[in-house]
Amino acid sequence: MFLARTHVELHNTRKSIERIKKLSDNVVGVGPFGVGLDAALNLLPPIGKVNPGVAYSGLAGALLIFEGVRARASVMVLLQMAAILAVDTLAPLFGKAGAVADALFTGHKWAADLLLKHMEETIYFEGTRAEAMGTVEYRDLMARVRQGKESRRVVFLGGDGAKEKPIDVPSIPPQG
Repeated sequence: MFLARTHVELHNTRKSIERIKKLSDNVVGVGPFGVGLDAALNLLPPIGKVNPGVAYSGLAGALLIFEGVRARASVMVLLQMAAILAVDTLAPLFGKAGAVADALFTGHKWAADLLLKHMEETIYFEGTRAEAMGTVEYRDLMARVRQGKESRRVVFLGGDGAKEKPIDVPSIPPQG
């Protein structure tokens, strides 16, 4: 299954998001400014009818959305990311002014930061709700929610994906 089911998988998702962000909008950094593959590929001539910058930007954007789904981000965050990434991907199609705007508009970084912040504001429990309810951490969290001290989103990552195995009971031959 492609949804993250453990904290290790969430960690790997965060690392993937960071790599996409850096590669897309900050491969070469100069002070607070950076140039990534997103802008650099727009300098290349089209390959047939395909603009390499647009192709890369679309693929990197799709990967960020995929990682957002994998991290179980809310629909609103995914829609905001999609809007940002659509502008970033389609900008170079509007001539040289669009390519310059794309170089200055770090949409992949913006969308990645939005997703990473959303993940930081989410409490992830491994296992199902029923499994989490028996833990001290969950009871403490619910007490903080009831007191108004906690408002973060809670996500249950589900079980390990394995179905419960039937117990192998030896059969008793019929008497008769």
